[in-house]
Amino acid sequence: MTRKNIHYLKSLLSSLFLAAFALLAACNNNSEPVEEVSFTNLESLEGHSVAVIAGSTSDLLLGDTNNFTNIKLFRCSTSAQLVAALLDDSVECAITDTVVFNSLCMQSLGLTSNFNLPGGFDVAAAFKHDDKKLCNQFNDFLVQIKSDGTLDEMIQRWCNGPLDTAAMPVLPELPQLKGHPLEVATLSDNPPFSFYCNNNLTGFEVEMMLRFGIFANRPIHFSGYNFDEVMSIVLNGKADMAAANIFITPDRSDRLLFSHPYYFCKTCCISKTR
Repeated sequence: MTRKNIHYLKSLLSSLFLAAFALLAACNNNSEPVEEVSFTNLESLEGHSVAVIAGSTSDLLLGDTNNFTNIKLFRCSTSAQLVAALLDDSVECAITDTVVFNSLCMQSLGLTSNFNLPGGFDVAAAFKHDDKKLCNQFNDFLVQIKSDGTLDEMIQRWCNGPLDTAAMPVLPELPQLKGHPLEVATLSDNPPFSFYCNNNLTGFEVEMMLRFGIFANRPIHFSGYNFDEVMSIVLNGKADMAAANIFITPDRSDRLLFSHPYYFCKTCCISKTR
């Protein structure tokens, strides 16, 4: 079985589990009543169980014992696992990207957004510090797609609405690329940025990288990982770059070279609707 098919099966299984948990939550009328909890800010998370994506900025923030001393973190590998943990009451709330919440229409699963975390983060591609040439070439590409409106079209297609209306555009130049293949580390289950649909990897960052391949005349080869793996994959030289909804932070900038930002992301606290 190919790596692509393995990741497709993982994504399919995650979706099936998610649907099963949603059905269980909707049909289980005999469960004991759950005490209603109000989550209004970060301080209100103290004393509660919170799901986060392992290695994310939320994981680092809430795991900082200098600021939070009584939060039980439930570290998930994918967004599907995070949502499933909420729906089966393994946790009381979770932290996720607002764009993920909206694109997956989590309201239809009985989830609600309680509050946005302060500020937000720029999203960019990541490279090794000694690969400035490739990073600069990607920055030139970003200048082009920002100036001609392509980036705005991509954001509108993938990030400003439910995913059932989004589809990868046809890029006819792809079969003609002759340069050395570019290895890109991404996430295999992180809609709307990268996810499997009909056995094909698709999404905002997938389209972006395919367009970059056309710009650089290099075929693109994707490898899917969990979020807590992608940056190490680049540092270890197993990928030329990472496009995995990576937030730019000072600590990450010490380890990796970041491109210009191409998206600004906020995060929110979500829980089951009571």
